[in-house]
Amino acid sequence: MGTVKGSCLYTVSLDDMSSRDGEILMFCTCPFFKQGFLCKHLWAAIIEADKSLSAEGLPAVSCDSEYKKNQPKKKIDWQSLFVDALWQGKQPDPPWLDGSSKFVLYYELKVTSITVEISAFERYLRKDSTLGRERKLQAATIEHRGLPKVDRAIIAILDNLSDRVLRNDLFRYYQRIQKNFVDLTLEPRDLELILPLLAETKRCRVFNSGKRQLADPLYKAAPINALLEMKAEPKTQRGKKGFKLVPSVRLKNSGKVVLLSDIPIFFHTSPVLFIYDGYLFELPGPSLSWIKAALKSGEIEISRKDIRDLVIQTEFLSERPKFILPDGVAPETIQDLLPEPLLIVELEKGFLKAKVFMKYENLEIDWCDPGLSVLNTESWQRIKRDRDRESEILIGLCDKGFQAKDGLFQRDIKGAAEALSELAEQGWRIQGQNRRPFRGGRIIELDISSGIDWFDLEGGISFGEHLVPLPTAIRTFLRGEKTVKLGDGSTGLLPEKWLSRNLPMLELGTASGHKNSGKTLRFSSAQALILDALLEENEVEPVDRRFIEIRNAMKDFSGIENFPVPACFRGVLRPYQKDTLGWFDFLKKLGFGGILADDMGLGKTVQVLAWLAGEKNRKEGPSLIVSPTSVLFNWQSEAKHFVPDLKILAYSGNNRSELVKELDRVDLVITTYGLVRLDIDTLRNLRFNYIILDESQAIKNPNSQIAKAVRLLKARNRLCLTGTPLENNVRELWSQMEFLNPRFLGSMAVFNRRFAKPIAQGDQAALSLLQKTVKVFILRRNKETVAKEILGKMEHVILCPMTNRQARIYSRIRDHYRTSILTAIERRGLNSSRIKILEGLLRLRQAANHPDIIGENGAGSGKLDKLMTLIEETISCGHKALVFSQFTRMLTLIRRSLDSAGIVYEYLDGRTPQSRRKDRVRRFQDIKDIKLFLISLKAGGLGLNLTAADYVFIVDPWWNPAVELQAVDRTHRIGQDKKVFTYRLITAETVEEKVLALQEKKRELVSAILNSGQDMLRRLSREDLDLLLS
Repeated sequence: MGTVKGSCLYTVSLDDMSSRDGEILMFCTCPFFKQGFLCKHLWAAIIEADKSLSAEGLPAVSCDSEYKKNQPKKKIDWQSLFVDALWQGKQPDPPWLDGSSKFVLYYELKVTSITVEISAFERYLRKDSTLGRERKLQAATIEHRGLPKVDRAIIAILDNLSDRVLRNDLFRYYQRIQKNFVDLTLEPRDLELILPLLAETKRCRVFNSGKRQLADPLYKAAPINALLEMKAEPKTQRGKKGFKLVPSVRLKNSGKVVLLSDIPIFFHTSPVLFIYDGYLFELPGPSLSWIKAALKSGEIEISRKDIRDLVIQTEFLSERPKFILPDGVAPETIQDLLPEPLLIVELEKGFLKAKVFMKYENLEIDWCDPGLSVLNTESWQRIKRDRDRESEILIGLCDKGFQAKDGLFQRDIKGAAEALSELAEQGWRIQGQNRRPFRGGRIIELDISSGIDWFDLEGGISFGEHLVPLPTAIRTFLRGEKTVKLGDGSTGLLPEKWLSRNLPMLELGTASGHKNSGKTLRFSSAQALILDALLEENEVEPVDRRFIEIRNAMKDFSGIENFPVPACFRGVLRPYQKDTLGWFDFLKKLGFGGILADDMGLGKTVQVLAWLAGEKNRKEGPSLIVSPTSVLFNWQSEAKHFVPDLKILAYSGNNRSELVKELDRVDLVITTYGLVRLDIDTLRNLRFNYIILDESQAIKNPNSQIAKAVRLLKARNRLCLTGTPLENNVRELWSQMEFLNPRFLGSMAVFNRRFAKPIAQGDQAALSLLQKTVKVFILRRNKETVAKEILGKMEHVILCPMTNRQARIYSRIRDHYRTSILTAIERRGLNSSRIKILEGLLRLRQAANHPDIIGENGAGSGKLDKLMTLIEETISCGHKALVFSQFTRMLTLIRRSLDSAGIVYEYLDGRTPQSRRKDRVRRFQDIKDIKLFLISLKAGGLGLNLTAADYVFIVDPWWNPAVELQAVDRTHRIGQDKKVFTYRLITAETVEEKVLALQEKKRELVSAILNSGQDMLRRLSREDLDLLLS
């Protein structure tokens, strides 16, 4: 039974009913329980009951003459009485408010040496305020009577006691015999609750078994109202001088000292309650078993030496009696000593936990020890604690992030090393569990020195007079260890907060063994901004001149101006393209590699060729361009067009071993990723001026054979070209940067730990650091940023190589028609053979597009492969595009590829009903996720308004100006606010490329060939036909 505090105090009873297979009978006085529900107060009581066991032993100890007469004294030594004593704390009395009633209740306690019985009576309150006769109180007579709260609480307890009695008497229980409240036996657990309530009523009589009145009525004294004292009085026995210890109780309300033996009754409660002079007192500290032992012993004889041992051995008991000792025996009292704080620390699950002691001279006392003094057993002095100063010290500890919990102090491990270091400076002694010094580390000043193409960062973690180099501290921290062993055997706590904050930058360096025996971290010159951010974070101003020069150049990157266009470049560069030349110059001077990541259509190829034109004049050796096979022809074509003076070598074919011998005589070597992988053992021994990777997303997987191969190539300078430096995750960026500037972003493991994984989890700090780190090395402009510099339509021709099988099919068809056409011309003449000529040219154009169009299935199409690459790059950058073809069969093949890739599109050809065209156009214009519109030639000129698109792909070469303009102008309508890029896809080494060669020479002839203009075919010469069929 007990009280539980809710909106007010409620009485709760739990009975285990052991005779009923473990059932528990529960009761609560709250209104919620009376409505038939299990209330929260019951659950609180169950939890508390589970924490502790019921009190054992007799409910009370009587000190009357009968008890003394029947109980012989037993000699007990002082060690058994004091050292083995069990001290307990106190519980506050519950507050109760009186009510009003027509009845007044009275209570009677009868105390024997083995039981405490309670009876309840009632007296009627007459109108003249006199009381009627006293009668036994029964449960049926007290319902609905408006008793005072204190009485209602007592009756609830008695009602529970009566139920227990009835349950133990099954006959009375099942016969529903009337409950009354007479001679109910109180158990120790009941006494703690009911005694203070009875005293509160001032209507309780207390008698012992001999009918001796102990209290009538019983009153309640003030809280914590008695104190146990032990007075040592001199005694001489058999000629030996000693002392006798007399246990007594000091009553705080009056100051009276009462011998323990003069107190008539002690109750088995915690804390112990006793009655004296009609009052109920509370005695914190001793248990009833100790009091019983003291009563049996009476006076305790003790020598002078044993008094000293007594004081020492009871010094650390949480509650001990106050010893009243004579002068010369009591310890000397010392005041005005300042405490020295001591911290005993240990690491546990990300926290630094610490015990705090206050040291006075050579004595340590726990900060939460309630004692007001500490005993020095050597000097026999009692040193008074300076609690005010201790409080100030603890406040300073809390200011360092520590919080008190369960007698300990703890704080997050991050920042703990710095906090310990500061505490040590404030006078704290800090030790580990082994009592050896435990030191907090702090970073000392960082210093930069430079080499040929690197910087060394020197610094370390200071632990007082001990220094741990940065590489050692980083390795230890990365192993998950929080501490390091120092030279004197002590322990150093690494500054986790500082390391965690700076580790993303520090890990990008590598431990250097070339200086100071591995005490420095080495960074490449390309990492100057990383080092600068590190120094700035730690408020360090560098003094190394070369570092300052490179750092300033990188910080001023945005101020790079246009670079002069080489005179041998045959073309016109826009201002943003001239900026690119300045960026190339900036990278070369500092020895860095970079990624030109302009949007598709902004002329990455042209910008590189303009730069290489200038490199030819500087005569620094040949440069190497590595590209996908699909753009190899483009590089050759564009180079011949814009820089005809460049001597170009296409590193391909079966005689590649012979081509290597010609490298010294050329300016530019063009090859493919596949050939680099195959010939890496040869190419890795060559040295180039520039190595330029086109479509460098080809090496996005750093573990691929291609990526590993290109990293083995040697060059003074390196560049990457791509419109999509990132397609899926930032690891792709690491692979390209590792080729350009090795170790610039650390090892792959470091990059994953510091950037890839945190960014994937939404870590904005990691993303921001990566952006700052690579900013200088990536130049990216989109159409919107350079829109003012782009005038009109941008047009590009893309040469597409055939697949191997496609090339064989095309050669077979070409040879067939060349023989048949030339034979027909020999027999019937050129004009009479025009039908055969048109048939042959049509079949060659279809085979150049895709062999499936002419029934040659499974050969694949180089043009379709290139188109899909361009489409994926376009839509990945957020653009919309139109795809035109005059062959609906080609559009069908394109649709099949788009479906496989999961790309959403709209489709329109000549068979699309007019009623559906408007809806398909609207969907393309308005729906963000529809990035592509496939349109046939015949349908493309029928009033479509498709201004949402800014890219146009012409799959078939329509050199009839009217037809081409009609297709492209679908995007150039009123409302178009973007620049439009047009791409013509031409299959290399086919009739399409041959027609392109004739374009400027005979525009009308080209139109006739591609648009069945038979009048124009009459102008076709034998030489032109030989070219087309070659």
